Amino acid sequence: MKKVKRNRQQTKIMNHIILLSAWSFTLVISSFLFLFAGRWVDQRFNTEPTFMLGLFVLGIWICIARMYKDYIKTRDELNTRRVRYQS
Repeated sequence: MKKVKRNRQQTKIMNHIILLSAWSFTLVISSFLFLFAGRWVDQRFNTEPTFMLGLFVLGIWICIARMYKDYIKTRDELNTRRVRYQS
């Protein structure tokens, strides 16, 4: 029974690690989407490179902020489990 409980715990930890590693893919995709959207707006209004750079930085900032929020949530969950299992 204890082995099954430990395997479930390790599976949950691995799921969190996989979720956090997926953020690298999300960061790249969203950066390119914001970059191309900004480029399109710049070409449309002839304001190059204002919107392109602005939206690119905004896309990166949004992804990093969301990644940090998920990191804090995961860290708190792991600390709660660690305290529970040490008791």
